[in-house]
Amino acid sequence: MENKRSKKEIVLLPRYFKVIGLVVIILAIVPMVVIKSLSIKMVPVKKELLKQFTANAIILGLFFIAWSRDKLEDEMTFSIRLKAMSIAFITAVCILVISPLVDLLFKVPVENENGHSVVIKMLLFYLMGYYFLK
Repeated sequence: MENKRSKKEIVLLPRYFKVIGLVVIILAIVPMVVIKSLSIKMVPVKKELLKQFTANAIILGLFFIAWSRDKLEDEMTFSIRLKAMSIAFITAVCILVISPLVDLLFKVPVENENGHSVVIKMLLFYLMGYYFLK
């Protein structure tokens, strides 16, 4: 008899979380578009807070899309997920290391990446890698 807990299986979200993730991303972007299009003046503190909430919502939406299961989940899709995650991690690290060097080379002011942008890039690279490998 095989113990069910002895199997190493990745726990994924249900399929409908892809739609939920897309809705969360759209709902996060809509207020920023409305504020820009209507030229609404905001206090800098509130503007920064809105940017933080928008970035967090985009990360949450991308996370829901990335970790929701497909119609067919087998060992091959788990292997593809692992490859895509490693590609995303390596690409994000390379960008973080190379971008300041490129900025110095072209005499552009060096800007530090914040955590939100790094995580968003990693999730986007993961999703692109996963769907291209699939």
